[in-house]
Amino acid sequence: MDRDTSAENAGAPAAGGDTEDAKLGHGNDRVISADEYFQRVRHPHVRGAKWAAEDWQGLLGELGKDPIRHAERRFVSLVNEDHGDLCGASPGIFIGIQMIHPGEVVPNHRHNSVAIYHYLQGEGFTTVEDVKYPYKKGDTIVCPAWAYHKHEAFGDEDTIMYVTQDMPEMAAKRTLFFEEPEGLENVRHMVQGTSKSWSATRDPDAE
Repeated sequence: MDRDTSAENAGAPAAGGDTEDAKLGHGNDRVISADEYFQRVRHPHVRGAKWAAEDWQGLLGELGKDPIRHAERRFVSLVNEDHGDLCGASPGIFIGIQMIHPGEVVPNHRHNSVAIYHYLQGEGFTTVEDVKYPYKKGDTIVCPAWAYHKHEAFGDEDTIMYVTQDMPEMAAKRTLFFEEPEGLENVRHMVQGTSKSWSATRDPDAE
């Protein structure tokens, strides 16, 4: 039986061709018609979704029993499974709910997705590019893309913050970057094969 060697020869010069003029590549290039293209970009319908408070509160409460590890935040994500790898509450939109115990500090970090924080309970400070913003229940703070920021909680109750980002859209375009924690040596390009985790200090294979 003949063996398919197209993948092996994808980067090799064409037979009899000059090496300098030969086409090089991975063999993943195609030219398709407009009809085929628009069939591929028409995605399935996305339905509305509801996440019950007791569901996210239960999981967040379980996470609250563990300490914050390294640069990792303690949060749950609200995901609508209707849109697959555009992982979020809606295509292109991430919603997370984060918990910070009084006395804890989520250290300085940044990402090139915009983050909008709405505080459901608790008090403390969110510092964005060295500007310290106090927060209390009902406040909202916006962190621009690629701005260093950290969170400090104090008082008598946990900080619970509702977080919205454009992270799924950037991930789909392979343009999502994290620096977790602060330090250029910790910059991660969030693409398989370039980064195993969004945090330089967290090894998902060891946990």
